[in-house]
Amino acid sequence: MNKFLYSLFAVLALSLTFVACSDDDDDSISTDGHPEIAAAGVYSGTWTRIYSGDTLTAEGTMTVTATDSAYCADFAYYCSEFDLDVASVANITYAGSTTKFYYNNAASDSNGLGANFAGQIDNGEATAMFTITQKVGRNSYSYSYTFLGTKE
Repeated sequence: MNKFLYSLFAVLALSLTFVACSDDDDDSISTDGHPEIAAAGVYSGTWTRIYSGDTLTAEGTMTVTATDSAYCADFAYYCSEFDLDVASVANITYAGSTTKFYYNNAASDSNGLGANFAGQIDNGEATAMFTITQKVGRNSYSYSYTFLGTKE
């Protein structure tokens, strides 16, 4: 009986040796865990600028570019009508199904806005907000900006 059991186990072990799984590896770049890659792109939409109770709107873009660092991305804000052409690096992370980004060190050399900013991207729709001081002629004005746009 022992010979029979040893033979049965040997055959069973030998048959399992030749079992293999198929190659189901996906060779594409995964964005799981990399919000900077998933969010990258150009978002076109509407900029709203508020100053002293006056509200103006104009078309513009927000461009997100992944950096070499995980959870960091470059953000470029552009609106020709508002003379807005600034960029900064920011932290970016997942919050459930939403991607959130923020920068809270206005004095840093890597902050091209010179101001704190924050926003989110949800299902291809981006929002951002910040307040910056811009020179117009000899005067300086503090404008509050908000952006709402969709990924191109």
